[in-house]
Amino acid sequence: MPTRRLVVAIVWGLTAAGCAWMPGRPVIIRGGDDPGERMPRPATPEELEALRTRIVDAHNVFRADAKLKRLTINRKLTAAAQAHAEDMAARRKMTHTGSDGSAPAERVKARGYRYFRTGENVAAGHFTVDRVMKGWMNSPHHKRNILGAYSQIGVGYAVDQAGTGYWCVTFGLPSSR
Repeated sequence: MPTRRLVVAIVWGLTAAGCAWMPGRPVIIRGGDDPGERMPRPATPEELEALRTRIVDAHNVFRADAKLKRLTINRKLTAAAQAHAEDMAARRKMTHTGSDGSAPAERVKARGYRYFRTGENVAAGHFTVDRVMKGWMNSPHHKRNILGAYSQIGVGYAVDQAGTGYWCVTFGLPSSR
């Protein structure tokens, strides 16, 4: 049984990390099983980059509607997001916890990203860009990240052996240090 101090530390750490879920009540975006809406597996680096651009553009449309500044792509956040998407696909498990036990904030820090604030949204399923964005925007915790006080973004996408897509978006507000 965890101590109260441990629970408080975990909750504070997750809140500080900006994870798109609340302890005890994970928010999981799954679905999109309609074969007509299947997201094709990016076969080339160019196709993956095009998918990333579409996801970032979609985030910025919602931010513009809310009168917020655009997110810019950060290569370190992208590397962290891509590695986590690939990790989830390899394990066939959607989670904010890496196979090494890492949390989102630890993964972006390990890539050399110095942040004041960071967050992460994940999803798993056969989604188009529109479907994954709709799912995230219909979830208060994911929406809070999309419309949050961030200035940078990284996007990862990977497909498991069964053809299920795993999405990871990392958000960051860089440290001034």
